Amino acid sequence: MNTRTRKVSTSDRNDILEISRHIWDGHDYLPLVIDEWLSDQNSYTYGIEADDHLVALANLRLIENGQTGWMEGLRVHPDYRGKGFAHILTKDLIKRARNLGVKRLRHTTSTENCASLRLAEKYGFVKILEKNVFGYPIPKDMLPSIGHLGVRKSNPREVYAMLQQNPKIIPHNILFFDWKAFDCTLEALETLGKTHEFYVATQKGKIDSLSYAYSGLAQRRPFTIYASDTRGFLLHLSHNIALASKHGLEWVAGTCDIDFEKVLNEVEWIPEEERWSTHMALLEKKLFKS
Repeated sequence: MNTRTRKVSTSDRNDILEISRHIWDGHDYLPLVIDEWLSDQNSYTYGIEADDHLVALANLRLIENGQTGWMEGLRVHPDYRGKGFAHILTKDLIKRARNLGVKRLRHTTSTENCASLRLAEKYGFVKILEKNVFGYPIPKDMLPSIGHLGVRKSNPREVYAMLQQNPKIIPHNILFFDWKAFDCTLEALETLGKTHEFYVATQKGKIDSLSYAYSGLAQRRPFTIYASDTRGFLLHLSHNIALASKHGLEWVAGTCDIDFEKVLNEVEWIPEEERWSTHMALLEKKLFKS
């Protein structure tokens, strides 16, 4: 079998769709973002060709002014797994990142994905922290048992200023959304604000909880919650469920600190048999010293 590593192009779309068909029961996000990757000057999408078809691919995206290389979308067609293609692409992207002067590489994966974790460990990635990722249908027969009157809409600049007074809300100063992560800077918040809405709640004049939700059209309107305590977490959970319901959505998907996992599992109005959750690990590899 002859193989070669090469840059992915738009002509590979059918092969990419074929690979994605086998990911997450056909619900892979790759078909939704591949065009963006291929047109983005900060993205480097490479794959492996075998038997005249693209059978594996991965993307390296430069973020945070080129200081961070975000690795994403590593996929191998089921018929070609076990041949070391994931290793080849990982080594290739690490080499490209070094040549580009990237200081660190990051990516996320489920803690249940043992193969991905082993691959990361082999190439020197270490776990920075974990988050809880969850999803479930919006209750139709019952309303959330806690109100959300204490939550108000905000904006990136205000959120950034408020976080300077209570930075402990954001562990490691890292923000998450949709399996992605970035350092909490004003620039990052303003970029996030182009596609997300921000909500805050305060106690004694200081921010004690924060959430942001995707404001575009999405089946689950994903949101992320940060809070100092259970009260703040439930306020924002209730608030985001109400907003999702208002938008006519049937499902919600969220991210929160693992400290609130037990609280989330005990919420009565979420049917236990319909809950879905996993832990997302943020992995990092230092390439050059800051």
